[in-house]
Amino acid sequence: MSVSHYFFELFKTNHFTWWFFLWLLALTFFKVVPFPLRLSTRNVLAAVVFLGLFLRLAWLGFSSYTPLTTWNSQHMLESDVTNVHAIELTQGIWFHWSDGMPEARRPIGYPMLLALAYKLFGANLWVAYTLNLLLYVLAALLLFLITKLIFSERIALLAAFFFSVWPVSIYSIKLITDEHLFLPLWYFGLYLLLREVKGSKIRWPLFWYGLIFGYATMTRTHSIFMPFVVAFAYFLVKRPWKKIVFAFFAVAILMQAVNLPWVIRNYSIWKVVVPYTLTGYGLYTWVNGNATAEMPADPPKKGESGYSEELDQAIQAKDVGLQHQYGAREMRRWILGHPLQFLKLGTGRMLVFIGWNRAGGVWPIWHQYYPGSFDPKRPIAPAVREFFEETAFAFYYILLFSFIFSVVFLVRRWEFIDSGSRACAWVLGACLFFWLAGQMVIFADRKYRYPLEPLMMIPVSFFYDFLLHEFRWEKIAPRWTRVKNNA
Repeated sequence: MSVSHYFFELFKTNHFTWWFFLWLLALTFFKVVPFPLRLSTRNVLAAVVFLGLFLRLAWLGFSSYTPLTTWNSQHMLESDVTNVHAIELTQGIWFHWSDGMPEARRPIGYPMLLALAYKLFGANLWVAYTLNLLLYVLAALLLFLITKLIFSERIALLAAFFFSVWPVSIYSIKLITDEHLFLPLWYFGLYLLLREVKGSKIRWPLFWYGLIFGYATMTRTHSIFMPFVVAFAYFLVKRPWKKIVFAFFAVAILMQAVNLPWVIRNYSIWKVVVPYTLTGYGLYTWVNGNATAEMPADPPKKGESGYSEELDQAIQAKDVGLQHQYGAREMRRWILGHPLQFLKLGTGRMLVFIGWNRAGGVWPIWHQYYPGSFDPKRPIAPAVREFFEETAFAFYYILLFSFIFSVVFLVRRWEFIDSGSRACAWVLGACLFFWLAGQMVIFADRKYRYPLEPLMMIPVSFFYDFLLHEFRWEKIAPRWTRVKNNA
């Protein structure tokens, strides 16, 4: 399909559109309701975080999904595999499949932390759930601190509140998934970087960026672009070019130094360099002439344009190391040889990725209520499932279009924002840009969008704060009267 199809699909209207405008309208009138209590920022933040904990504990009690603790030949969801790996790590088994074959399918950061928790407190699922709850608290606090750094405490409280009641975050609390760790890790590194942008002195900043972003990328590889963001931030604060270049290479090298033991382990097994995960062949199925934005396609066969005999032989031999190496090579060749086709494919995939439609469902509910993954004595009623899913779709629809409105609003207010906050906004924009650019290659699983959603809440909270505290309908009336009289 053409890129225009995906673009117009994004801006189709439906009942969510009405909810969105009713929500914005409600915000403009909400200020007329006086808030009876004068609470400190600390108390309000504590209430917001505890509200989030209550909602997540309620979901832990409601969901009948239980992550597997041993290999199952019938089905293994990603959450199950991660949990089994963590348990096996406590037994000295280092990332192997059930048949004993070594595995490098996913990053290792979160399973290693969970394994440490299991080692200290026992391999009990409530240890994992408690860890996830603690990581939620850290993510909420860091989102508050980042927003406060850019705008104000009042706006930061709004961002923390929206994250605390965010449906996908609540639904995912029972899943053993990398995002729980990735959010506080990535946000902590961003917070330190933004503090430096705002003028704070940080001792050995490049060392900390390399360490934190390195471990974050070991948890979710999407943040591999952070050396570019650090260099861009230094450019914004007008550091000398030599320091900008040095910062880029220093952070990039330190990020890989953190990951070096995993690289060595992978090379010793597959005899090819696998920095994080064996994805070369998988990505090539998504980035070739037959793939679409929504669907992968097999690599070209013998006699077809782009056929690789080396890749074909690696597939026949079931050599996953060579499949990774040759798949990544063929993907690069196809991108360089078909730049316009790749641009169309990648743009379509990016639009699918940020889309609000129901394609793929709501990923944490899909995982928890996949056939065979939940207690058959406690199934979810179709009407209840639809309610939870529609709530998630509606929240994201409102966030997406509020984000678009907030970007326009931010541009209009740009000259009234201090230079440090403007630089911080550019840094967050760079993170969004690089993430979406990477998504042009990676398949459009909306699970990968989740780390961006709380960051989108930051400018949205700035826009909502205006509606709640500054917008006045009586200011619109005189303007409308003047326009009407002039007509």
